[in-house]
Amino acid sequence: MGWTCEYGADSAASKEAVWRRYSDVTQWAEWSPAIEWARLDGAFEVGAKGKSKARGAPVGRFRLARVEPNAVFASTTWLPGARLLFEHFIEPRDAGVHITHRATLSGPLSALYKPRIRSLTEHSLPEGVDRLAATT
Repeated sequence: MGWTCEYGADSAASKEAVWRRYSDVTQWAEWSPAIEWARLDGAFEVGAKGKSKARGAPVGRFRLARVEPNAVFASTTWLPGARLLFEHFIEPRDAGVHITHRATLSGPLSALYKPRIRSLTEHSLPEGVDRLAATT
């Protein structure tokens, strides 16, 4: 059984300003309270691989699965028997943008990971979106 968590917020920032924060992987910890550090091996493009350290969790590897500059990026982390997908959307508004983050856990063994992923994500995802919306 899979699991999804999604949260969005409006920001007065431009889509370019939000994108700069997304594409600077080493700065993800500034706006995402769940992340201690992150790094990307290569350019911010589909297929690029990286590592990140979530608070209270071991170092994890991720791969950029979707990159559309100033609009959306998604990263995938593979776990034994499950996949964790983080999606980040920027939607232009009349005054600024709407920022949405979504975490989706899927796969035959997702039920084993759900309690831990859920506890790490349900509070940090909204807080991260709010921080990003306020500081960009």
